[in-house]
Amino acid sequence: MRNLRAGELPPLSPPSAFPATCPSCRRNAPIVYRGVLAYCTACGAPRVPLATKATNLAGKGSILGGTLARVFGWIVIGSGLVVGLGLLGLLQAIFPGGLAGWLVGVPILLFALVIGVALLRGGRSLESTGVAEQRETRVQAIFSLAENRGGIVTAPGVAGALGVSTAQADALLTDLAKTHPDHVVLEIDDQGGVFYRVSERGLSRVQAFDEKLRVATSPRSDEQESVAAPSRAARQRG
Repeated sequence: MRNLRAGELPPLSPPSAFPATCPSCRRNAPIVYRGVLAYCTACGAPRVPLATKATNLAGKGSILGGTLARVFGWIVIGSGLVVGLGLLGLLQAIFPGGLAGWLVGVPILLFALVIGVALLRGGRSLESTGVAEQRETRVQAIFSLAENRGGIVTAPGVAGALGVSTAQADALLTDLAKTHPDHVVLEIDDQGGVFYRVSERGLSRVQAFDEKLRVATSPRSDEQESVAAPSRAARQRG
């Protein structure tokens, strides 16, 4: 699973034996489990379990597997060091003039080091894959939720819909506002409340187009055009 880069939107969910589209809101939104029941993250309607990815389960298997692989890697390295160094010292003590300790202990040390490092790297990669999958599923749910709520979401609302803490939701929204400024914009209302405008269309581009359209059709522009017309006519007669 690849990480999202700036400007990219989360990918669509993979095909499933059940319809991925919510029958209530007709959106391809992830689900969230509350107990054993599944609900749509966009509209909150009940969904069929396993219909699509779940925001509070996506990536957890990879994250757990990666963590276990890294723990086991450190165990292998530690055990290899203890056994290898122990045999090296013991055999060298028994045969002080020989190489028996080095011939037995060093291969054990090298073998444990190679296997342990491989487990550490593999675990780190697996954990990163799980984190990326978890993030992409939650981002997809945020866009679906925003579409269902007119493009406006808050951290508590996202937290409730996705089954995460408010702090996690706020951190994810803030990061999206930084990495996807064309799609997520942080704003503050008159009472000081923080909310986010979220749209897959690209907020900055839409706002820029609206501004150009407003300027082009403003009364001031029409007045300037009406004043400039006689001046051009006078210059042409001159």
